[in-house]
Amino acid sequence: MKLHCNGIDIRYDIQGSGPWITFAHSLASDLSMWDDQVAALSREFTVLRYDARGHGGSGVPPGPYRFADMVADVVGLLDTLGVARTHFVGLSMGGMIGQYLALAAPQRVDRLVLSSTASGHDNPDAVAKLWEQRIAQVEAGGMRSMVEGTLGRWFTEPYRCERGDVMARIGALIAATPVAGYAACGRLIPTLDMTPQLPRIVAPTLVLVGEEDPGTVPAMAATIARGIPGARLELIPRASHLLNIEQADLFNELLLAFLGRGR
Repeated sequence: MKLHCNGIDIRYDIQGSGPWITFAHSLASDLSMWDDQVAALSREFTVLRYDARGHGGSGVPPGPYRFADMVADVVGLLDTLGVARTHFVGLSMGGMIGQYLALAAPQRVDRLVLSSTASGHDNPDAVAKLWEQRIAQVEAGGMRSMVEGTLGRWFTEPYRCERGDVMARIGALIAATPVAGYAACGRLIPTLDMTPQLPRIVAPTLVLVGEEDPGTVPAMAATIARGIPGARLELIPRASHLLNIEQADLFNELLLAFLGRGR
């Protein structure tokens, strides 16, 4: 399904019934990365997931993108669907959006789950340089040139070896990401600057991080958990970046415990 809001078409999916819970995916993915969560949570919640701008079936407006744009997309989608308040679960880029959303529209966020994400950068210039290198690689060789390296960062080696089916599925998502969307969102990441504002977030917050995540390392998650009043940090063993897939059962168990029963 698609809706036109905030100037772009946004693809979304709704399943289940009960209190609303909204899922925001990582860069170079789409709403299908949450399939394991939909299966587990739709018995208790109305699960809304959507494709971020530049990804999946949503529009790919020209960059630059701002986090204010990403938040306006979410708010526009909620407004159009008539959702007054929702739990919000964001992973990686989705977790960055969740922080900005919780600050910009606190009345819309019930409980907040921030997974495999960061709140800022110690050296934004170095981060910007890294992303420009990745973008140059994609513009020269297409998104398929990013598949192997990205899977290496997103999953632990034992899991990659054991689950070729998952590697094929997620690799296809990476390869299908529009180059323009990847570039615009990649240039968005170095602008992340939420750490000083974390104490202003009022939503009860759960922070999740994979023990072996090389990109958004556990120390980054600890910074978020320390910054948000009352936030709880959970370190997930035997998991890297896409821990919602690699350790889906534990991820879902922690979500349900934190959110409570939906009905």
